[in-house]
Amino acid sequence: MSSKSTPKTLVILGAGVGGVPLAHHVLRFTAPKVPNLRVILVSPNTHFYWNLASPRAILSEEFSSKLFLPMAPAFAQYGDKFEFVQGVASSLDPDRNAVVVSLPDGGTREIAYDAVVVATGSSDTQGQPWKGLGSTAATQQALQDLRRQIDAARTIVVAGAGATGVEIAGELAVFSAAGAKDVVLVIPDALPLAPPAKPAVRDAVRAALEKRKVRIIPNARVTAATTTTTPAGSTTTLELTTKDGATQTLVADVYLPAFGVRPNTAFAPPRLLGTSGQFKQTRRLRAEGYENVFVIGDAGDLEETRALFTDNQMNYVARALQVFLAGGADEAAEYKPTDGYMLGVSIGKDGGTGQAMGFKIPNWVIWYLKSRSLGTDYISDIVAGQRGMTGKMKA
Repeated sequence: MSSKSTPKTLVILGAGVGGVPLAHHVLRFTAPKVPNLRVILVSPNTHFYWNLASPRAILSEEFSSKLFLPMAPAFAQYGDKFEFVQGVASSLDPDRNAVVVSLPDGGTREIAYDAVVVATGSSDTQGQPWKGLGSTAATQQALQDLRRQIDAARTIVVAGAGATGVEIAGELAVFSAAGAKDVVLVIPDALPLAPPAKPAVRDAVRAALEKRKVRIIPNARVTAATTTTTPAGSTTTLELTTKDGATQTLVADVYLPAFGVRPNTAFAPPRLLGTSGQFKQTRRLRAEGYENVFVIGDAGDLEETRALFTDNQMNYVARALQVFLAGGADEAAEYKPTDGYMLGVSIGKDGGTGQAMGFKIPNWVIWYLKSRSLGTDYISDIVAGQRGMTGKMKA
């Protein structure tokens, strides 16, 4: 029987920077070739969340509102070829080609598929809104709570030397008029970031933060945090442990941990996961042993967990699905992981630094590409299916 007369279902788990553009791509370019195809997008969130701009969203309600866009209007154009299911994948049975979704009302729904794409991303281990928190409302509320706490705070401690921690500290420093609030950044090494970031890039980040009056505590980690609440408000007492084992305490009005993520893969059979908890991806971006289980983004272990790599993987899988769902033989070249280390770090609205092809990126380039808007100028195009992170949608 031809593919034109056999109903087919593609399930996409996750509606982030991988899942949303992929759903549009399949509906726009693959569905006309497989006219009986139905796409089901599963996500706990009704709105697309641009979490990459969360460091600035904790400071401005107006800016925060730009980070959430409803997905339903953008997909209405596809009619009954598309279905959105609000829920979270609770189990995957790749031998039966079925996934069970836990629904907001406490019920469950089993969905049979011909192909499934796991694009479930990752969560923040500290429960912070640098990643989605399980629902659109929960994430919006967390950002609002942090804005209220920061507004009343005098001392704010950020822990984490990665890009998120650096960007949070930079945004806080610029927002607080370089000294109006005491912004402290606790990092586990002598400099922010970590190899393979070049020493010159790491030192430029340190200098930029210190110029903005951020107090950096190097070679230390937060090993305990105790919050005390009184009628006057709350404070958090932090225990810091240095590399040599010494300890010290620090009291913060607001404590912002910015370290640690875990892949959202608890629904998967353990045999498909590696020690990191991520899917073991093949070079064709499939789960090992299953040609109809595709994996992109943070849920997979082939590349680092970066949005740019998710976009590259999404484009590869979009083309692979065109062949797979039409019943053709997949003769495409294997996915080629991105060569080299690339990073762009924003330190407030005026710029930042980064690294590409072994070279330090100038401040003005980071300002133009990232800092001035943190990507909010093209969120609507991503949600509408006009582009992925790195450019226009291509057939």
